[in-house]
Amino acid sequence: MIYELVPNELHDEFKAFHHELKKITSQHAESYPFCKKTKFYIIRSKPTKTYRCKGCHKYFTISTNTPFNRLAPFSWLEMIFTSRIKNISYPNIAKNLQISFEKVMRRERAIINYLQTYYLSLHKWYTQQKQAILIPTLAEQYKTIKVKVTTLLNEQNPTCIYCHSNETTKIGSRTCYRCKRCRHSFNIVSNTSLNRIPKPELWLQFIDLLVWGKNNSQIAKLLNLHNDTVRKWRSAWCDMMKYWHCEALAIWCQNQ
Repeated sequence: MIYELVPNELHDEFKAFHHELKKITSQHAESYPFCKKTKFYIIRSKPTKTYRCKGCHKYFTISTNTPFNRLAPFSWLEMIFTSRIKNISYPNIAKNLQISFEKVMRRERAIINYLQTYYLSLHKWYTQQKQAILIPTLAEQYKTIKVKVTTLLNEQNPTCIYCHSNETTKIGSRTCYRCKRCRHSFNIVSNTSLNRIPKPELWLQFIDLLVWGKNNSQIAKLLNLHNDTVRKWRSAWCDMMKYWHCEALAIWCQNQ
């Protein structure tokens, strides 16, 4: 039984969340998620049940205003959640469901976000006990990104992008340099998504927080940044991870 794997004190939260997953799977709506009115009607049954509220006349699905929006089929959510509690790996879940590795990760990230909003105790146990160790693919890509960023930040004499000379010197604390030969200044990340991303001294900390599942508000508070800045940085770093061929890690980090 799956309940035997969950601490006794979390059984109530687990049952409640499990019930919600079943309700999402059945696509049974009880009220409109915004105005909370209970009078609505179905306008489409496939591929996802779509309803229309009789009060405000807006359309919605069972996943509207939740992290599960646009993640149909919803039956995968319950299977992924229970499988991860059983310590079944992402590749095996993907194989069982006959879907991609990335789709499994995207849905589990949505589950974690939902737990964080409505079931804090269950979220804490699930993330700390079941997600404390990254799977090998993510761990390897995480290591790769850290090495690349460290190398980038410690670059001493990069090649000038204008005259290709190595007689360059760093300007300030960012990734800007000046060529001693042609006197041009340049940024070694100017042609990447990191261009105009300031405070390189926070980059490694930011990546750590992304990988360990912190949401934008938490990161903003920990690093003393504005929420919009964190959102921009997350997008830039996920693009950079893809550029460095760490697509799985990018998917893991982008859905917060």
